[in-house]
Amino acid sequence: MSRLLLVDGNSIMNRAYYAVIGRAPMTAPDGTPTGAVNGFFNSVLGVMKEYNPDHMCVLFDRREPTFRHKMSTEYKANRKGMPDDLAAQMPVVKNLLDLYGICRMELAGYEADDLIGTLSKQGEEKGMEVYIFSGDHDDFQLISDKVSVIMPQSGKGKEPRVLYDRALFEETYGVKPEVFVQVKALMGDNSDNIKGVEKVGEKTAFKLIADYGSCDNVIANADKLSPALSERVKASVDLLALNIKLCTIDRESPVEYTADDAVYPSSTRDLPAMSGALNRLALKSLLKKLDLENVKPAGFEAPVEVDESISAVSSEVETVLKNGLAVKYEVPSSVDFDSLNCGVDFVDIPSGNKVVLLDWNSKTAYVLSPEEFNSLTEGKKVLPVSYQYKDRSKLIKEPLKSVDSVFDVEIAGYVLNILSGKPDLQRLYESVMLSAYPVEDKRGPAKQLSLFEEIVEDDGSSKVQECAEKLLVDVAIAKVLSDTIEKDNDLKNLLYDIEFPLVITLDKIERNGMHVSGERLAELHSEYTKRLEDISAHIYDECGTEFNISSPKQLADVLYGEKYLNLPSGKKGKSGDFSTGIDELNRLRHYSPAIDYIIKYREISKLDSTYASGLARSIKSDSRIHTTFTQAMTNTGRLSSTEPNLQNIPVRTEEGSRLREAFTAEEGKILVDADYSQIELRLLAALSGDEIMCSAFREGEDIHKRTAAKVFGVSEEMVTHKMRATAKTVNFSIIYGISEYGLATDLGIGYKEAAELIKEYNNQFPGITSYLDSLKKSGEEKGYAVTMYGRKRILNELKSQNRNIKNFGYRAAMNTPIQGTAADIIKIAMNRVSKALEERLPSAKLVMQVHDELICECNIEDKDLCAEILKSEMEAAAKLSVPLLAEVGFGKDWLEAK
Repeated sequence: MSRLLLVDGNSIMNRAYYAVIGRAPMTAPDGTPTGAVNGFFNSVLGVMKEYNPDHMCVLFDRREPTFRHKMSTEYKANRKGMPDDLAAQMPVVKNLLDLYGICRMELAGYEADDLIGTLSKQGEEKGMEVYIFSGDHDDFQLISDKVSVIMPQSGKGKEPRVLYDRALFEETYGVKPEVFVQVKALMGDNSDNIKGVEKVGEKTAFKLIADYGSCDNVIANADKLSPALSERVKASVDLLALNIKLCTIDRESPVEYTADDAVYPSSTRDLPAMSGALNRLALKSLLKKLDLENVKPAGFEAPVEVDESISAVSSEVETVLKNGLAVKYEVPSSVDFDSLNCGVDFVDIPSGNKVVLLDWNSKTAYVLSPEEFNSLTEGKKVLPVSYQYKDRSKLIKEPLKSVDSVFDVEIAGYVLNILSGKPDLQRLYESVMLSAYPVEDKRGPAKQLSLFEEIVEDDGSSKVQECAEKLLVDVAIAKVLSDTIEKDNDLKNLLYDIEFPLVITLDKIERNGMHVSGERLAELHSEYTKRLEDISAHIYDECGTEFNISSPKQLADVLYGEKYLNLPSGKKGKSGDFSTGIDELNRLRHYSPAIDYIIKYREISKLDSTYASGLARSIKSDSRIHTTFTQAMTNTGRLSSTEPNLQNIPVRTEEGSRLREAFTAEEGKILVDADYSQIELRLLAALSGDEIMCSAFREGEDIHKRTAAKVFGVSEEMVTHKMRATAKTVNFSIIYGISEYGLATDLGIGYKEAAELIKEYNNQFPGITSYLDSLKKSGEEKGYAVTMYGRKRILNELKSQNRNIKNFGYRAAMNTPIQGTAADIIKIAMNRVSKALEERLPSAKLVMQVHDELICECNIEDKDLCAEILKSEMEAAAKLSVPLLAEVGFGKDWLEAK
């Protein structure tokens, strides 16, 4: 059985910090305090050794107010700020957790307890043994048959920790853990500034809940209590209701990772880097405990030298924030708009949506209208620094005219592989600066007003101040990162020529949006509903009963139960029930006609719920869908689309492809669609230099037909449709490093036949085989894969002892230079097309990008010029030894244009 260990990071760090107060402070050679870090790891490693988890996550609080602050202005109002020398150690411990392969998480608006509650519930539901290591008694409410709390304790002769399972908790406190919240509500919590019922302490609170079971029952039976206690309870009805809400842990928090994701150790574990970090911190005892003494430390050479340039920038930021960053509501006389000396962000305040301009040289922020900013920057070269500029800029109606590129620190951090996972400015700053994030939330908790209190309107000054301070942080990060970027020409070109201008290109595409027919979506919804009714009837007829087809449990009962189909059962899912996933359904296809109907039902059901109905809800008042593109997410550099995702609209089935009929051109306009033809295969040919494949593309031949002729040993005239289809699958599978088993599954053939196909392919295309082998070797030696434009993908998977994870790393090593380069090229093409349209055909708009495909909307009479621009700019985006080919189509809707 899997074991999940959840650690309250703030709680254990606090205990570790105060445990060594009064002793000689532990510090690294550069002066960084390390006592709490050392104590934290000693405690956590002791628990890990005892309970041996295979899943683990450390949860942290954040600085922002939580949903509880909005319930009560008094909540935690008595808390003092974190001591400076403890705050300095928080980014250090988080970095070490990352390097050692321990999952960690924090979430704005929620406390660590909420994240612990959510993950413990997930683990419990998946049958895991869950252990919570925390010094916070609030977690007692989470104890169940599968969830236990490990409580640290101190004192002479005591064990370092106590394991509270259900039995020990009930024996110790005399109540069930499920009602611990009721106890807390009665007695209050001084540490969180929650006031309980007057003169009700811990002993009385436990007795009342032991006798009556809940606060509601205590209130209902108040007359049975002593007169004084009865009066106090009756006077605290509203207080108790609030306290229960404040004390209850949210077990449905929108966590970034699930319990299943928190595998320990994670695939990103980097022991050489961990060894180097511990050496820099002079934590020799931890090196020994972690058995890293003989691991060659990465990035460490004694003696340790502090990077003075980073320290200087971070010190400058802290000094400015300590003294107060100046904010002026006026147009500045002069600002250095280049050389990373200005930052730009946007803020919505009662006086209107404004541009916040930070001048690094004067350490002053200016609040301007968009018109004032445009006037100030007219005719100037502007490269502002920002964070998530594209999304933030939607606060103003029109893009800033003079900004055609942005040093977005989120994207810089992403390209430099500084952070993985969900972007976060605080984490980025702490990783780059190696110091605590210096900006505090100026808004504070929501204020509760009495009936007689005058409402004072907020002029937005606190929001502006926080925005300005974050801009100061943005520019500081950019100045430090630019030193690294300038040393690598490929990296410099990737960011300044591709990624930074793309911020503006994507902003324009998102603002343009794609016209969608709500009527056509409604028609498709009706068609899908009728299809589902017909398919359901067939399924019920074949199965001999009616049931909820969408319920995996009910479906499993019908498929495998003796009363119904009684099919041979296969593997079980994580819930313990027999699986009804697509792999299992495919295995069962020849046993019953019902299976094909079930598969089709799922397909149509998803088309209806996710697309026909889902997309209709995303249509805005302008009859368009404005998706959001994300640059800083995928490992390969590909863009992703969300809210809604327009890149995953199905095209392989007739029912799915018809969804594209709903994406239409406006009246009097037409869609022009251009798609790179076989760009990944062309890149494979060009990068490998395989002459057979290169000559096929240069001569404009059918590459799949030529491959089939080579692999099957026949002339091209003898290649059948089936041979070509097989060769096409092999061609694209090779890019992804497919195994014999994977190819056999894709083609529906035997393992030996698939192995023979791959062997023959390697024989016929030796240049490709040699190239892919060299990529695997390079990945092992360097620890990363790189695209033609210098984008690096870190291959931590190759360090794993798990064969499956390591094989994934090899596939990533082979695929990244190809798929990643293709992603870079489409980005170059997007920038070129956007600029060319502005110069040559401003009435036309770029409205969508889907992987290797660009879609424009233009006046019908301009379609030929628009097509010529699309085709020429896309084909000129990269210079390869084989030609790039963009195929263009027209149509009143996306399906027709494609």
